[in-house]
Amino acid sequence: LSTADEVVFLDEKKGLGPISVEVCPQHFLLTAPEVYQRLGALAQMNPPLRTEEHATALWEGLVKGTIDCIATDHAPHTLEEKGQPFGKAPSGMPGVETSLPLLLNQVNLGRCKLTDVVRWMCENPVKLYGVQNKGFIKPGHDADLVLVDMGRSRTIRDDELHTRVNWSPYNGWETQGWPIMTIVGGQMVYREGDFFDEVRGSEIVIDPARNAAAPIL
Repeated sequence: LSTADEVVFLDEKKGLGPISVEVCPQHFLLTAPEVYQRLGALAQMNPPLRTEEHATALWEGLVKGTIDCIATDHAPHTLEEKGQPFGKAPSGMPGVETSLPLLLNQVNLGRCKLTDVVRWMCENPVKLYGVQNKGFIKPGHDADLVLVDMGRSRTIRDDELHTRVNWSPYNGWETQGWPIMTIVGGQMVYREGDFFDEVRGSEIVIDPARNAAAPIL
């Protein structure tokens, strides 16, 4: 979703059938026209970034449950590619690496709860797609965990990112709340800036019953 109109529409329709909805952080954190004036074609994406009115409605829809989960639409185009004129540059922006810190910052700003972030970014996607043994901390589930320090403040900087394109629309943003350790399948893959590349995840498994059910539109 990217507009207030869609939130209003889905408020009325979600109880009528299997409908799921996602939103990207940029659509409720970045607003036009300021973002286009500042970033130019770096901010070009589809659907486009919109005014504060729409961003506010999207956030409200997320908090009250009209919107189910957070996506990123991660599109790691290089600065050279995005340096073309607006309309010719490829659409999209990188977003995976900054998505969790940005949402943790919203918790510290008092706009939502940590349990909301867990639901939007972990539990609901697993439920919607029928992914087995993921999304929850309980017996029989894979030990895929991220540990965060909610008191840690850090400034997002292009040259400190790990994405191959080394730029972010949030460059210079100071956030509070930062992931400090990642565990995949019970094994540590990241800790305080260090990566353990010998550890790899495994292909996810979808519940067969989920595939046989009516599709989520």
